[in-house]
Amino acid sequence: MSTHTDEVEQAVAGLFAAYRRLRGREQQRADEVSGAQLRALDSLAGVRHATARQLADFADVTPATMTGMLDSLEAKGIVRRERGTTDRRTVQVVLTDKGHEIVEAARKRWRERWNAALGDLPAQDLQATARALTAVSRMFDEM
Repeated sequence: MSTHTDEVEQAVAGLFAAYRRLRGREQQRADEVSGAQLRALDSLAGVRHATARQLADFADVTPATMTGMLDSLEAKGIVRRERGTTDRRTVQVVLTDKGHEIVEAARKRWRERWNAALGDLPAQDLQATARALTAVSRMFDEM
């Protein structure tokens, strides 16, 4: 017999599987900005400038992976690397105008998708979902 916690476990497993499929599709579209790159760019838009190490933490990738991402993003004119003003040994990454446009367009698409997927659900269902996902996140952090 299935319990409600079993149903939540299956739903979370389905969510992870769908996310892995999404990541796979992103890797096949080399001409576009990947999800990891977009996470870094979105974070960068919020802080205005960051080091490659900080962006790697934001995007949950290794610093070496981030360096490759930044090479690609810089070649596409999406980011620019600049020497630090107070410490010339540091390199800060900043968004170009094109980068800002990409982030804003992605935020708009993301918001539209969330609203389309969840907009018709009652507020109490969304609140219960948020509480359940927070509990699952906490469980994972404690493991």
